[in-house]
Amino acid sequence: MIDIAGIINTAIPILIFIVILGLVVFVHELGHFLMARRCGIFVEEFAMGMGPKLIAFKGKKKALNPIEGEDDVTLYTLRALPLGGFCKMRGMEESVEGDPESFNNKSVFNRILVIVGGAAMNFLLAVILFFVLAFLVGYNTPTVAGLQAGRPAQAAGMQVGDRITHINGSRVSLWENLTFAIEMSGGEPMDVRVNRDGQRLTLTMAAVQDPDGVFRIGMNPTPVFGRLDTIPEGWGDYYRTDIIGSLGTAVEMIGFHISTPFRMLARFVTRQSLPEGVEVVSIVGIGAQVTEVYQVVVQHGILPTVLTMISIAGAISAAIGIMNLLPIPALDGARLLFLIVEAIRRKPIPQEKEGMVHTIGFVVLIVLILALIARDIVRLI
Repeated sequence: MIDIAGIINTAIPILIFIVILGLVVFVHELGHFLMARRCGIFVEEFAMGMGPKLIAFKGKKKALNPIEGEDDVTLYTLRALPLGGFCKMRGMEESVEGDPESFNNKSVFNRILVIVGGAAMNFLLAVILFFVLAFLVGYNTPTVAGLQAGRPAQAAGMQVGDRITHINGSRVSLWENLTFAIEMSGGEPMDVRVNRDGQRLTLTMAAVQDPDGVFRIGMNPTPVFGRLDTIPEGWGDYYRTDIIGSLGTAVEMIGFHISTPFRMLARFVTRQSLPEGVEVVSIVGIGAQVTEVYQVVVQHGILPTVLTMISIAGAISAAIGIMNLLPIPALDGARLLFLIVEAIRRKPIPQEKEGMVHTIGFVVLIVLILALIARDIVRLI
């Protein structure tokens, strides 16, 4: 007998993941599109998805300098494969001499704006999503609300009301910063700086690994309750989220998501240990993780599921923004690097040489992506 319920339970999170990925890609390409329009560059095609065209329609804005044999209006398309997208601009891959709407005929500054526009929009989307989460469901702060007897924090002399500001010299502004730093310590002694009634104190402690594999120091954070939260009976003094605090937390979250991959990379390069479970996964692996999270959180109701998916969308948007700014050939970061070199040299790098770098990089990137996908599929099977 076919397990209809099981199929639905698997299909729904996959569809949700495709929608999240589509939203993130759309926002990214929209960033390129809007900046291209702002800088006077003609966009030949704005596409969602890859592969054969399913739907196509022409826009109204015409090119100022029509080229014979080519459309003089922007083509908007939806393609068969719901992965990726692109914003094709005139003169980006080939030279179009004398065309004022050609990408390569614009100033270096304008081209840089167009290139970073995609990642900037991803970061903006992530800020909006994290703001919604912080405002509605609140967030934890690295201020001590309680201590567990006999655990490292209490043994080191930490007190209720202490606000943790640094761990091993690294600034701590979010609860996520704190838990990440504790996990990265691997149980080694840490210098924990706290603010206690205006005084700065440094305490030394080593986190212990609990049976679930997570390193902890035995302190409870002080929550800021969201607008949807119900205050527990007998809680006493409490804080509610406001717009300014929630926005600040959202911006801090972006900083956390931007810095974390580089901190992990630095540990990998310097051959330091990484937290258990940290690895590079493909889109298949991410989809599997989203499915696993969905199947757990859906048991608690629709609202927690929606909020969790918003959190995942914010994290993916930030990750896409970061990845595209890395100096990897065929990605925005490599194009940005070439533009910076051009600005320093005050003359462009030959287009055929840059194109060769991007082509070779693209092939290598596709091979790596396919290898990761194959590995993740084997794991799922």
